[in-house]
Amino acid sequence: MTVEEMSALALGIGFFAFMLVSLILTTTHQVEQRPAAQRVGGARFWMTAFLFLPMAFVEEAIFRWFFIGELRWVIGLIPAFLLSMGLFILAHRPNERLRFMAVLNLAIVGAILGFVFLRWGIWVATAGHAGWNLAEWGMGYAVSGEKTRALLPAPIYRVVKGEPFGPEGHWSTTVVLLAMLFVLVDVHRFI
Repeated sequence: MTVEEMSALALGIGFFAFMLVSLILTTTHQVEQRPAAQRVGGARFWMTAFLFLPMAFVEEAIFRWFFIGELRWVIGLIPAFLLSMGLFILAHRPNERLRFMAVLNLAIVGAILGFVFLRWGIWVATAGHAGWNLAEWGMGYAVSGEKTRALLPAPIYRVVKGEPFGPEGHWSTTVVLLAMLFVLVDVHRFI
């Protein structure tokens, strides 16, 4: 597959993985929904949706390309990989209070995106990251914490009951991410 095809696939996988999280949250009655404080439609909707690709690229450039791709030549792959994961978690701390499940899920995401970066490159990691965030926002959830909602108002308003960090702090995300990690590790043996 070309980089473009792998990126499109990663975008779709990220998007549908979050849709699965949303389905679990909804069917287990963990979601509160109410009208959005402000209408997000038309040009504002598309402008916000477009922002997810450059935002994901910046995060991937910092946490995967710089730390894993470049710093590994100085400190080694494993320390660079772990540093990337740790700093990725810390970078999300200002968005909301991080409980154990949010830290665990951010670590798993860091591992997944690091693995994808090492195997397929920055564009595929960026696409997967953007797909997840785009679906999360499009379904009305705050992207990685309620404090981001003011910056990225969603078309509808959904919150996970009792979880200020949102879906990334819930067990449903852990289940989906661990399944993705398992598939990635298994697929890597054959590709």
